[in-house]
Amino acid sequence: MTVLDPLPVFGATAAIVQIGIIACVILRVILTRHPPGSSFAWILLTTLLPYFGFILYLLFGERPIGQIRAKRFRLVLQQWKQLAKHKLTPTGPLPSNLARHRTLIHLATRMANLPATSGNKVELLSSADATFASIVHDIEHAKESIDLEFYIWAEGGYADHVAAALLRAKKRGIRIRILVDDFGARNFLKSATYNLLQSEGIAISTAMPMRFLRFFGLQRGDLRLHRKTVVIDHRIGYTGSLNMIDPHTYDVANTVGPWVDAMVRLTGPAVRSLETTFLVDWAIQPDGDPSDLQQLKQNLIEQPGEATIVAVPSGPYGSKEPNLHLLLESINAARFSITITTPYFVPNEVLATALLNAAYRGVKITLIVPAVADSSAVTWAARRYFDDLLSAGIRILLYHGGLLHTKSIAVDDEYALFGTVNFDNRSLHLNFEMMLLIFDREFIDNINKLHLSYAEKCSPVDPDLWYHRPLIERLKEGASYLISPLL
Repeated sequence: MTVLDPLPVFGATAAIVQIGIIACVILRVILTRHPPGSSFAWILLTTLLPYFGFILYLLFGERPIGQIRAKRFRLVLQQWKQLAKHKLTPTGPLPSNLARHRTLIHLATRMANLPATSGNKVELLSSADATFASIVHDIEHAKESIDLEFYIWAEGGYADHVAAALLRAKKRGIRIRILVDDFGARNFLKSATYNLLQSEGIAISTAMPMRFLRFFGLQRGDLRLHRKTVVIDHRIGYTGSLNMIDPHTYDVANTVGPWVDAMVRLTGPAVRSLETTFLVDWAIQPDGDPSDLQQLKQNLIEQPGEATIVAVPSGPYGSKEPNLHLLLESINAARFSITITTPYFVPNEVLATALLNAAYRGVKITLIVPAVADSSAVTWAARRYFDDLLSAGIRILLYHGGLLHTKSIAVDDEYALFGTVNFDNRSLHLNFEMMLLIFDREFIDNINKLHLSYAEKCSPVDPDLWYHRPLIERLKEGASYLISPLL
């Protein structure tokens, strides 16, 4: 009887498994719509390092949000589309000042599955002090309901003031729901504040919980709920860049300075769009309740102002990338000026090219970014783009007053994009985000004033000095640029 040598058998088995892994990844990449560069990178990585490449592809190759959430989202999607068809404001032709922007507005509403709303009042809150004071005031006067969703919730300072106001509101009989990201709010979810809020009957749910082995085709660990939203009594809404943290006491403040954020306070029909997005986010959680979408009021809403607003949520639950389309169309439509503030400037090549094209057309572009971000890799990756931007005449300002965290774009003194979306792949392709397209003369004036206040704390990047920077800096930029899709 011949005894088989186990080593050749093991080697043959391993070879077959490796070939199978490579074949499966290649087929999956071919059948899944990836950018060509990304597709070749995954195929090359898996071919050279089959097991490592296979695990990385499971972790980061696609955007699964989990089977339970995907199933729930399919159920609520039809309700969402029905809500999108409902006119929250009286129908009629666009005002003359918006007529030339009709294609941008149409693109935004189609990407968002939410309607354009007119008659809104939008107030820019340019500091954390003003924002938290306003939120606490509105919570104290709530009559019916309070819904909040945040990426980060951290104990201390202003956040404790909000928690105390929520406890007082709960004792008045107000229904309160809080949705926080499982990663961003991980310390809060273990805190005494969390236990106290729950013990008083406040409903708290976690978005995208991070669980061991969830990456096996079920859920990616780096898909995060990045929205920051407050909706009170169906009539007051907040969104913007500010997390539920005190910017002066948060840990990052010790290294890069206080976070510098801005929010908007909305009243009018646009609040219904924020509320719809929150209800969808709440409904797709395993312990969420989709019935609220069916009960959402369909009547016309009071119109306290003159702003026209389209809310554009985005996330990894479809093939569309709404805010990427919105940014591209806004840049391409610019005629005179664009001012951008973002903490993380790591654009894909399409966005970078759009900015260069706009500059070559003669559009005056100003980019305001932190001098130092809370991620060294992001800081260096962003600077990889400076050569081309400077050569095209784009003005780059480095902010020295802390971690500039505001995400805003002003175009031609006519409209603005404002919300939670960073100029990076993570915001545009992976995370759950919210951006507002805002047409309002007073708001544009205020956002321009805010940009000017930021510019006063900036130093401009001098092209001549930049082109002669040390080789070691260029190497850091190039290395960080290679991993920029993961930043």
